[in-house]
Amino acid sequence: MSNVKGSNLLNRFAFLRDRFGPAAGKRLIEVLAPEDAARLKPRILATSWYPFDLYNRVDRTICEVFAGGDLNMCREMGADSARRALSGTYRAFLKDGPGPLLQRLAGLHSTFYDEGRMEVTLLDGGRAIIRDTYVPQSTRTNCLVAAGFYRTVVELCGGRAVRVTEGGCSANGASHCLFNVIWS
Repeated sequence: MSNVKGSNLLNRFAFLRDRFGPAAGKRLIEVLAPEDAARLKPRILATSWYPFDLYNRVDRTICEVFAGGDLNMCREMGADSARRALSGTYRAFLKDGPGPLLQRLAGLHSTFYDEGRMEVTLLDGGRAIIRDTYVPQSTRTNCLVAAGFYRTVVELCGGRAVRVTEGGCSANGASHCLFNVIWS
């Protein structure tokens, strides 16, 4: 079973607090399955590893409870994670521009996921292809989070008219998740 860093989960709780108020995190814990809630209490540690499945259940539950089941909230959570990451430790990477930053993120993948990989192929004219491989596979929520994350990363680097489309998803049986990113 693969794992994610606690910092990913902390981003979700920060998103909830900022978007829905200080009681939103507590509400999420209350509606999670007892075994999931127990893993997140008394606190989440940024540098600890947590099950990838738990991370995905948290995302799905956020969508169910706070967006009436609309999974598009995952794009917002991904955008929020990008803004948080690039306003802190990784802020210096913004000066490199969209393509180089996406490549740097591929190198950092193992910092946040203990299995899988991210590959970035830069193409001419403000285009990139991103291949994400998750173990055992991705989920629909995770891919939507990634799409929102990639779009916002490119925007923060100055990319305009950014579009992120999916060309395949391991949640639907593909060997990896494929994202086409285009910007001007």
